[in-house]
Amino acid sequence: MDHDDATFEIEHGHDDYAVGELLEQAQSNAQAAIIATVAFLRDREIPLDDWTRAIGCRFAEGWDEPRPWDAGEFMDAMLTNLRSLGAEIVTVELAPERAEAVTTGFPDPDLCALFGVEPALAARFNDATGTIARDRGLEWGWRLEGDRTRHVVSRLA
Repeated sequence: MDHDDATFEIEHGHDDYAVGELLEQAQSNAQAAIIATVAFLRDREIPLDDWTRAIGCRFAEGWDEPRPWDAGEFMDAMLTNLRSLGAEIVTVELAPERAEAVTTGFPDPDLCALFGVEPALAARFNDATGTIARDRGLEWGWRLEGDRTRHVVSRLA
């Protein structure tokens, strides 16, 4: 069918979506790109450590000149990034020396299942933040706890 044909009709067109719906779509697309990349790397037996280190270095280039950061301000920045992927903040404690947060929603277990990737593998995306943290005098860590992720950042001694 020719798209110029007067009988061609789209039930819900691209410009019918509200900003909130587009945000949700963008978050799903971002997570899908990460999870699909993890599947690609796994299938080709490319170590995830190589990938997370490489993207961490690239991401670090996008930040302003390295300077010492407080743990709390760094965690706040990371939570903004995680929220942009669709993560939801469950708890957060921001302090200058140590900050901790618990999130849910990244990685999305349904998207992981769709791509055949264990959530623990997709969550390795969090490793990329370590490079950025070190450049700012901080140590970054995270661990999965069921469907939640605990993130911790503290000043290096």
